[in-house]
Amino acid sequence: MPAKYPDAIGYLNDLAKEVGEDWFTMICNLSAIIGKSSLDKLDIETLLALFTGQASYLGITSTGATTSTTATATLTDFLETLYGFSNFKLLPDTLKIEFRKRITIVFGANGSGKSSLCEALKVLANPEKPIKPLHNVRKKGMPAIGFNYKFQSDTVTRTWSLVTGYGPKCSTVKYFDTGIALKNVRESVDPGRVIELTPFKLHVFEWTKALTTQFRETLQQAKLNNAAKLSQALEEVRVKFVEYKKRPLASIDEKSLSILAEEIKIGELFNQLALLENKQATAVEMEKAISEEGLKLLKAEHRELEEFMVSINTLISSAGCLWELKPIVKKKELLEKQLAQELFVKELIPDTGTLETYLSLLRAASQLCNLDDTEHQTCPLCKRELNEPERKLFKRYYELLSGQLETEINTLKTDLVKAEELVNSVDKINPKVWDKWITLSLDVLADAKANSELVIGSCGLEKQPNAESKQALASLKELSAKGAKILEQKKKVIEAAAEGKDEVLKQLKELNREIEPLKYAQLIETSLDKLKEVQRMADEDAFWASKLPSFTSLMRKITDSSKGAHEELVVSDFEMRLNAEYEALTEKPMEAFGVSLCRKGSEASVTVVPQIGGKDIDGILSEGEQRVHSLALFFAELETCPQPVIVFDDPISSFDYNYIANYCIRLRDFTLDYPDRQIIVLTHNWEFFVQLQTTINQAGLNGHMSVQVLENCAMVNDYSEKVDNLKEEITNVLMLPSEPTKTQKEELAGKMRRLIEAVVNTHVFNNQRHQYKQKSQAVSDFQNFTQLVPLEPTEATTLKELYAKLSIPEHDDPRNSYVNTDKATFETRYYRILAVEAALISRK
Repeated sequence: MPAKYPDAIGYLNDLAKEVGEDWFTMICNLSAIIGKSSLDKLDIETLLALFTGQASYLGITSTGATTSTTATATLTDFLETLYGFSNFKLLPDTLKIEFRKRITIVFGANGSGKSSLCEALKVLANPEKPIKPLHNVRKKGMPAIGFNYKFQSDTVTRTWSLVTGYGPKCSTVKYFDTGIALKNVRESVDPGRVIELTPFKLHVFEWTKALTTQFRETLQQAKLNNAAKLSQALEEVRVKFVEYKKRPLASIDEKSLSILAEEIKIGELFNQLALLENKQATAVEMEKAISEEGLKLLKAEHRELEEFMVSINTLISSAGCLWELKPIVKKKELLEKQLAQELFVKELIPDTGTLETYLSLLRAASQLCNLDDTEHQTCPLCKRELNEPERKLFKRYYELLSGQLETEINTLKTDLVKAEELVNSVDKINPKVWDKWITLSLDVLADAKANSELVIGSCGLEKQPNAESKQALASLKELSAKGAKILEQKKKVIEAAAEGKDEVLKQLKELNREIEPLKYAQLIETSLDKLKEVQRMADEDAFWASKLPSFTSLMRKITDSSKGAHEELVVSDFEMRLNAEYEALTEKPMEAFGVSLCRKGSEASVTVVPQIGGKDIDGILSEGEQRVHSLALFFAELETCPQPVIVFDDPISSFDYNYIANYCIRLRDFTLDYPDRQIIVLTHNWEFFVQLQTTINQAGLNGHMSVQVLENCAMVNDYSEKVDNLKEEITNVLMLPSEPTKTQKEELAGKMRRLIEAVVNTHVFNNQRHQYKQKSQAVSDFQNFTQLVPLEPTEATTLKELYAKLSIPEHDDPRNSYVNTDKATFETRYYRILAVEAALISRK
């Protein structure tokens, strides 16, 4: 089934929608759009605001940052040479193999040293310790094992030894042999080894998980910090409310935080401070009354306070009334009204009289005569009847005495008289004498004196109160109100004490019971800021407790989503890639073998296990079919592996002819597709050796290919079966002025053996005979050649003897080979081979 999206970002967006949290959407965008794998301070602050609901997410605009990782570049680095073997298997120190071409094919029969050479390549490529010993077990007391090697990137030759360790070039050399084949069959496979993961951007899930983990750690730290502060704050609350042992706040802890809101409400609704203070003051007085001395003191306090309050209240009352009368204003009004009255009666008053004497006369006359109605009346002085003019005059007298103006004048005079009395009352108050009341508070007395002096100083018929004196009077009124309450408290306590000590104790106990909840509420009210801060921390703690556990399921969702993306994007692609390799090697798909890939793994990267019917393939498929699977997987890996040097050790074991041909074609195609890779193939199968050369040559790669044969642990470089080429190479050595070296002698012997085979194959069998047979075929018997071709018996005997002399016996010490064979001997043997060739040619 094709993937839903071209890369992992689509799957990540689906996950963000599924989770439906702004903060997680931002994390997904940070990894997919911005390309972040860690959070900075601003990111964390923004995420915290989103997580706690203090902000809304509007999205992220791409800044052009890349969201993909850089693919590992394949470095072109070829192996150039191996030589200088020391106690390494049976390889002599004279052996040197050079890899001058991009493709090197090495043939070695059993016992030729091919496997030992493969082990040398393997210790460079494989970091695992070999199971088989690497030293020459046939000899004791040999020097330390090792060999020299040089890669194209090396400026100097390097030496491998046990000290170097295994796999020093594992990043350069990729190796295939039977061990790798078995591992590919039996172990699960990570498709990421085969598929280039970068285009799929699967890293965004890793980054998302990393960002989520970092954010969770930040939240967990915030939770721990808040929990520590909450614990400390609760301890402070318990200490503060320690005296209220039966109240919730005295024992509040993390498990009883649910009661905090109700306790805070008690403090918010508290409005009985005055009642509390009154009850507390009463309790203080009652405690005094318990003892005789205390009761005496209480009575003295009551008496002195009462006297003090009388003085204060007198001042308050007198000053208040005086200021309300406003004598200065009324005195002025009186003068104005009297002046108006004088103008009204001026024509009635004799020149020798005054307004006051005149009014006195009229008041006396009003007692003898009704001045308002004078009809049928006589003058109270002369007894004459009153005519109309007299009656009008009497009418005016009446209006003068009973008019509004006179009433107002009388009222003003009365007020002024009262004001004078009030001033006299104030003047009698002397605050200095208050010092005699020793039971009163000095602070209270000092305030009372200061305020009283201000008030007294503003009391007079010619004085007006200012703002300061008015404030002083208000303060005295407050003092009076408090004093009255205290006085009443003391009075009640004294009355209770009169009934006995038990009564006082009883009332005190009841009073303390009433005071306790009020004090508790009042303490809550004064501690509201602290308690509300504790409530905030408690709410935050509950928030963390409800939110943080969900991260476990979220991390699982990230893993599952990554696993799904990996399944659709990578595993499916891997199946197609592996199936293509199956078809290339066998011309059949995997399903034709019954092979399917079973998914395994709970993490994001799914591994697969090849199975048939739910069973591992190593117990069902044949050895050759298992090798097909191993090579298919290995070739699939080659397309994305970073190693530039690829080594195959007998890759076609158990293959039939068709599979060998398909492998040769696949290797040829790979060589054409990847010209920057070096290919080294080592084999003991001559048929494969020849067929691989033919297949590569047909692709025009013969100029890039080196063919070499290893015999008796000696290397014949640039192997050839052409007679003329072999003659030229042998002649070049024999024409040297000096005696051949041991290595040159080994090469001469090998090439002469090859020349014997080439002469026979060319001139006797017309190039139809293979040099090396399969294991099922017998070794060539040169005596039998006389029955097939015109090879004389003496010639066959000569060739047989020469071949034996040019070969090292199996049990001889290679170090002693050709020691007694000099240049002249090699020349003689060479000429004898040429003589047989000439005879064969002459008989054609």
